[in-house]
Amino acid sequence: MNTEKAYNILANVLFAHTQENEKFDKLEMIIEVDEGFLKNEVTRHLGDKQFYPRLDMISRQAYDDLTVASQFLRSDLLETTGDKIWGFTFTLYPDGQFNIDYTYDMPEWMQDD
Repeated sequence: MNTEKAYNILANVLFAHTQENEKFDKLEMIIEVDEGFLKNEVTRHLGDKQFYPRLDMISRQAYDDLTVASQFLRSDLLETTGDKIWGFTFTLYPDGQFNIDYTYDMPEWMQDD
């Protein structure tokens, strides 16, 4: 796995949440990742409307690939920068351009009570 392949997997998973020829201004996936667990939410933006695709639109294999890619990005960033991330927002545009914003705060659901 490398960074380019991980980004490609994220983009493919986002595209899998849309129907063929379905229009969007951007697709957004919010990922929260721990060593053994992944939580994600996908939103399709079109104009001022937001749509939340069903999670069962992607195969189990695609979800497994998403988990591996997300954990790779988390580990790679820690190794290369020393920064530990707890998630990220991956935004994909119709022309194939993308943006990734990392989350450095541990989500509440991961914190021990």
